[in-house]
Amino acid sequence: MSNIVEIDVSGKTPRQINDELKELAIKYDEIIIKNPNALHYLIAGLEDNVNIKVEGSAGYFVATMVDKAKVEISGNVGWFAGDNMTGGELIVNGSAGDGLGQGLYGGNVVVKKDAGARTGEIMKNGTIIVGGDSGFMSGIFMMGGRIVVLGNLGEDAGESIIRGAIYVQGDVKSLGKNAKLVDCEDEDKDELKTLLNSYNFDLNNINFDKFRKIIPKSKRPFYGGDDDDCDQDLEVKVEGDF
Repeated sequence: MSNIVEIDVSGKTPRQINDELKELAIKYDEIIIKNPNALHYLIAGLEDNVNIKVEGSAGYFVATMVDKAKVEISGNVGWFAGDNMTGGELIVNGSAGDGLGQGLYGGNVVVKKDAGARTGEIMKNGTIIVGGDSGFMSGIFMMGGRIVVLGNLGEDAGESIIRGAIYVQGDVKSLGKNAKLVDCEDEDKDELKTLLNSYNFDLNNINFDKFRKIIPKSKRPFYGGDDDDCDQDLEVKVEGDF
């Protein structure tokens, strides 16, 4: 029996397609999806170690809540691609809409061209790579992991970032609250080279010396000020016997 199967999804609902994918993922190593027609909610909740190739574009929430599976899309994707993934890979050879990798827990999300606004919103871990530009508030409420942007970042980058780092080769239009821009260490650059090479980015076109990273100013931004200020504010002198 062949380890590769093709399915034509034209005329099918997302539920029908996803149910079929879960059955096929048990039997096959690779599934090729034809005629996706930018359908929403494709490959939702798939937890099997299987390669899926989508020939065309996908709509909203493609590969949401995926674990283990490796998904590659030849075209573009809509909003919230890779939403709440816990593992595996999502590779988009085109561009992505808003909310790329929202709530990411693990795995890698790679977009070869541009991404919209709020990339990596409330992500906890994992890696997001954008080969072009990423829109406003990229990394908003970021709690961990890393975002790598080879192009430019829009307004309010790293808004209310708590943990993690955003690496950017291009310009940053403005920083959000609790975000600061610092130089990369040699160790950062070496990690970026290894990471980008593994996804076939042309390293000859990348100037690693231009990379900077956005990190949190404070680990406790909602308590006011920087860490030192917070420590002073929280000091309370208690007298008397208890």
